[in-house]
Amino acid sequence: MPSLNGTILDATALIDFRWLNEWEWLQLHYSPLFIAQDVLDSDRLEALTREAAEQYLTSLTLDTEEMFASFLELGQNIPLLSIADRSTIAIARHRLLMCASDDGLVVKTCKKYQIAYIRTLRLLSEMVTTQYKTVADVITMADALIQERGKYIAPGILANWKKNLSQSGTN
Repeated sequence: MPSLNGTILDATALIDFRWLNEWEWLQLHYSPLFIAQDVLDSDRLEALTREAAEQYLTSLTLDTEEMFASFLELGQNIPLLSIADRSTIAIARHRLLMCASDDGLVVKTCKKYQIAYIRTLRLLSEMVTTQYKTVADVITMADALIQERGKYIAPGILANWKKNLSQSGTN
């Protein structure tokens, strides 16, 4: 269920939606949309991805002492989290935002800190639920993310998702 306060995307979700170019649907169902400024400051983002973020997302910074304390705590407790991921999680935690991510460590951290999160396959499923796309459309989109973008989704998870989606009967 979407957060009343909005959704913050990490780099994986940003790249997925830049690739899919489904910003209008995401804005309609998960607004307001945010991104941590530390994600934008990363030199690892391609120019088109950075432009999409600047066009569709509002950047947020660690703007309270509590957020900064959470950022530091995450660094101590989960040292493998990047600075951008720590910022994303700290902002989500204190602004009560849903975190959109497919990064395993980010999702695990969201679970640990009881932060609402959503993954790409779930967002694709929601496109079917909202009658924006058909089952066949979103399966094609997931396959394109894997084959063209190079996204990794465990084969068992993908097969189970496709099976459940097809059984939903919504085409």
